[in-house]
Amino acid sequence: MDETVQTFNRVLRFAGISFFSKTNQLSKRWLIFQISNYIHGFITVVFTSAFVILHFNNMLLCIQGACIWTTGVIMFTSLSVCLLFRRKFQIFLKEMVFKDSLLDMPLIVHVLESNCTGLLKDLKDLVKESEEKFFRFARILLKTYIIIGGVCVTLYLCCAIYQMIKSKDNTLRLLAFDMWFPWSLENFYVYVASFVFQAYSSYLCCIANPGLQSTIILLVSQTIRQLKIITFILENLNELSIQLTDNKDNWQYCCTEILSQCFKRYVKLKRFINRLNSVCQLFYLTLILVALMLVGMCSVKIAISNKLAADTMKYYVHNLYFILTVLMICLLGQQVENECENFELAVTEKWYLFDKKHIKGVLIFKMAVSKGMPMYIFGSITISLPTFTWFIKTGMSFFALVMSVLEG
Repeated sequence: MDETVQTFNRVLRFAGISFFSKTNQLSKRWLIFQISNYIHGFITVVFTSAFVILHFNNMLLCIQGACIWTTGVIMFTSLSVCLLFRRKFQIFLKEMVFKDSLLDMPLIVHVLESNCTGLLKDLKDLVKESEEKFFRFARILLKTYIIIGGVCVTLYLCCAIYQMIKSKDNTLRLLAFDMWFPWSLENFYVYVASFVFQAYSSYLCCIANPGLQSTIILLVSQTIRQLKIITFILENLNELSIQLTDNKDNWQYCCTEILSQCFKRYVKLKRFINRLNSVCQLFYLTLILVALMLVGMCSVKIAISNKLAADTMKYYVHNLYFILTVLMICLLGQQVENECENFELAVTEKWYLFDKKHIKGVLIFKMAVSKGMPMYIFGSITISLPTFTWFIKTGMSFFALVMSVLEG
């Protein structure tokens, strides 16, 4: 856990985002740096938007600019969410990352502190191994995002520099990204400053979007982990109770107590995921809609270009990055949905073995879990694999539409 938290803290600090720091979360210095990056992101969106508007009549230039503009919009949205909901993310991390909230369940505390055997030992191993597994997954995913984003940015920067060297035209001012600037680039020093501005914007893109998305994945994966664990408990409820009570006659009362603990944990998880959804749904909506445009535009650029040219490679990587980004969010939502279905089945497992008090608790529990805890966008669109299928189909339809315009 500590290694994962340190990795996230080091990466997000490059954008001034400090909510992974256990000691300097409220630092004014980091807040000022974060606000300056937010302003830089806003200016980037303005410049890229101006470029797209000014070259609207030139379809090829407009497509190139749109690829950059869409990325800038996602970056700015990520920076906005991290800044506006800074305090809420601090609370989320304290609840689910900085400490294991499963320790609020007396059963889990007892299992971790005792030398148990049988199913109790299996539960203990599940708690420990799943924590390590999900933290490691989030850490590897963050690094993977940054590597792919870094490769994409490097291709953009290197292609522009290579074309300048190859052209041997000192008056040519090729920029890495298609942006409009409210100043002339004829002066070499002004050009260098503009190029550095673009390079800094690209660096922010490599930190802001992967950082926020990996943070969301880390938080939701902890929810999935806890659902898996309490599902295991409910599936083996009577066996665990018999083992805890040493086969005494009051094992049914133990079952009811454990059921109550699982119910309280589930309610807290559902409240947590709803609060997280309310904060992140703007990011989800922007990511899916803007990535849809980006995938279509990159696909058009690849289709009309030399497929093996160095300049085309950046569009392959750019396209792949955002397809994988949307896929990961949709897979995450689908996994939450699947775990909720498994959990609902586990709630009613062998309910007929118990007394009336327990059966009443099961019925209440069943009503609470019937709606699940889906990840959604403004209460209407759930994030799942069908959403990703829609994303790909719509992206290809957008690609076909733009290609028909170009060919016509």
